[in-house]
Amino acid sequence: MRRVLRVASRALTYCIDLFQAFVNILCFKASNASTSPVDSSPILESNSDVDPTTIDSRMAVEGEQWSYMPHDLLSKIAGELGIMDFLSFRCVCKDWHIASSKVSHEDKSYKCEPWFLVYEGEGSQCSLLSSKHKRYISHIPELEGAECLASCEGWLLLFREGSLFFFCPFSKAKIDLPNCPIGEVTDHVAAFSSAPTSQNCTVVVLNLLNNFELQLFMICRGEKAWTRHSYEGYNFKTMRTALFYEGDEFHFLDGERGLVSFRSKSSEWKSYYVTRPTAASPNGTVLKYRISENFFQHHNNNGEVTFLEANDSISTVGTTVQRYTGNYDLLIGNESIKARKESESRHFKGVWIKPKYCYVPPDQTW
Repeated sequence: MRRVLRVASRALTYCIDLFQAFVNILCFKASNASTSPVDSSPILESNSDVDPTTIDSRMAVEGEQWSYMPHDLLSKIAGELGIMDFLSFRCVCKDWHIASSKVSHEDKSYKCEPWFLVYEGEGSQCSLLSSKHKRYISHIPELEGAECLASCEGWLLLFREGSLFFFCPFSKAKIDLPNCPIGEVTDHVAAFSSAPTSQNCTVVVLNLLNNFELQLFMICRGEKAWTRHSYEGYNFKTMRTALFYEGDEFHFLDGERGLVSFRSKSSEWKSYYVTRPTAASPNGTVLKYRISENFFQHHNNNGEVTFLEANDSISTVGTTVQRYTGNYDLLIGNESIKARKESESRHFKGVWIKPKYCYVPPDQTW
């Protein structure tokens, strides 16, 4: 309790524009004091240096003063906190919980660094590793038995027991998608264009039927039925990663420099071969993102991510980090790391996620 109060107090010092609101609080208390009945009891003076007020009483008064702050002021204070302090802030009291409920909070301490969430352990227990390499343990029932297909803007697209749904681990918000078009997840990859609360959100789920045919399902916000699209004639490898590009375009990468694009408005397909730009190919299309196919493996080898033991295996889902360097986004690809002895190994699932608390109105539906 006191730690959260100290964090909130520090955040308050940076809110210069809220000074007038704080003055209004003091004026309000002063006016209440002036209109209250005058206490005619004698004033007792003491020469003792010991404060007769008990510690419990002082804490109660201190907590009461903080809880009486205006909700607009509390919301702005909450917005200045780190994501984990923000979650603690919401647990202090009813007023603080209400004041921060409608805040779509984003951790601003490390804007370019995603966090890493590991699940599929025993039961619903998950591990969350921050960009500062702090580990948090949490129980998330929604991830038990689930398969993550995509991660973007703090939202996960999950498949479980024949249903697809969006889920934010930080706010526990959930949005169900109608009429799931797939019965199981095999070599599927997926992407969505924006947060599922956006009116323009489009979701695509892609599957490699064979070496020469792709099958894609698409649904837009407000629709109840998925549309089906297919693409043939290209020698496909296993599709490894998907992302939303500019405008209405989705990109799918096979991990071997093959790239297939799909335009959601025109249903137009194109295929490319990804290379480094050279003077010999000045007319090539330049991507506005950098591709990192071994992001987890690089961090794990450097000792920054220490979830895996010698004989563990893991499959990870990547994400897109906006404007990682200069004008280029960073695409973190999906990865699969197999143990040397799979029969004796533990298998984990992981996903890179933006640390963001996503608020969803109570009446929100797809």
